[in-house]
Amino acid sequence: MKVIQVLNHFLPGQTAGTEVYTWALSKELQKKNISVQVVIPNYNKSQSETYSYDELSVVQYAEPSVVDRSLIMGFRQPDGLNYFIGHLQKEQPDIVHFHELAGSNGITLQHVIAAKSIGAKVVMTFHLAGYTCKTGNLLYKDKVLCDGVIHLQKCSRCYLHKKGNRVVNSGLLSLSSVLHHLKIDTTKWNNKAGTALGTVSLIENLKKNFETLVHHCDRVVTLTHWYKKILLLNGVQEHKIVHIPQGVPFEPAVLSTMRSKKITEPIRLVFLGRINFFKGLHLLLAALLQLPPHQIELDIYGHTGDQFYENEWRTKTVTHKNIQWKGKLKQADVVTVLQQYDALCLCSTFSEMSPLVIQEAFAAGIPVIASNVYGNAEQIKHNHNGLLFRFKDVASLKEQLLQCINQPDLLQQLKMNIVQPRSFNEVGDAYFQLYTQLLV
Repeated sequence: MKVIQVLNHFLPGQTAGTEVYTWALSKELQKKNISVQVVIPNYNKSQSETYSYDELSVVQYAEPSVVDRSLIMGFRQPDGLNYFIGHLQKEQPDIVHFHELAGSNGITLQHVIAAKSIGAKVVMTFHLAGYTCKTGNLLYKDKVLCDGVIHLQKCSRCYLHKKGNRVVNSGLLSLSSVLHHLKIDTTKWNNKAGTALGTVSLIENLKKNFETLVHHCDRVVTLTHWYKKILLLNGVQEHKIVHIPQGVPFEPAVLSTMRSKKITEPIRLVFLGRINFFKGLHLLLAALLQLPPHQIELDIYGHTGDQFYENEWRTKTVTHKNIQWKGKLKQADVVTVLQQYDALCLCSTFSEMSPLVIQEAFAAGIPVIASNVYGNAEQIKHNHNGLLFRFKDVASLKEQLLQCINQPDLLQQLKMNIVQPRSFNEVGDAYFQLYTQLLV
């Protein structure tokens, strides 16, 4: 069996949840004597290249596209698509497994259609919610969790809200609806005004693209129950959906040894993730700056996703000795390092699918304090194995942190309720079974 794993970036160039997941899955498949290859775009290059990472063959197909508005809006295909197709025709894989799509010059819907056209079985794993949500966060007007159903008016209203001008939006939506009814797609004007006026058309394209994606996939994989429900609500046939829960890409330690570690003052918190607005580190820092520094400490690990954002918050915290910036952390060291702390903080400002870092924290035997969005709430039960706060709400987060300070036994009690996470052996077995069934 030959399997090609497709995504936009891979290790060691980028280290995030999707890349680690793809690496861990590929290694498990290799143990089962499956031929595995990782394929990613070679951005801004007219030559294809290859490299090896942890005994995995990684092919970077030529992707020389110049990124402009027409490419971002999907009015033309990425120049590298033909190189991608040529590689698939050469390799003739049994399975082409996609882990993400992107706009512009990354992996697109056209790549999925191409994989299907060469006769391979196509699998798509949903690591993000953006395939059914134009804003990508599944928060209606940034205030309440959305039901996830693609609805032209509702989604257009939410998208315009996120874009800005609240006064103009009502008129824009009405005009966009009229233009859409008249079958006038102003997004083809290729300017900002046309895009704004074509909001309803954009949402309709989102719906059509999602339906086309599912149609060309033999199976779609969801990591969570909550997103499976959203897929069903958007008309995906149940037999096409496979639920494979998240796992940790290593053998978890024995939790009993972690539970014996007593929590003392100051409470030691850890943040691990990309340093950008979406991961919500600013919420945690804003809350900590209001708390006694001798009672609570924070170490921050991660690579920058926004240099201006990181510099701003480094400056704001430079005189606070209880807040330390630790830089990047190697994947192999994550659990060992997390064991040194009392709790992990995950302050997502959007509905992440199923954050791997939660499972890594549980593997280290520490509870998680997280925003109450779909992907976090499915893994964390409030006051049982962690604490949940209202998303984007500094006061709510501060309240949970104060609980930890004022109730010395709370974090210890939460630790006792942590259940051993699944290993990636189980994840690999589930995919092997899926692949085998598709090829029968």
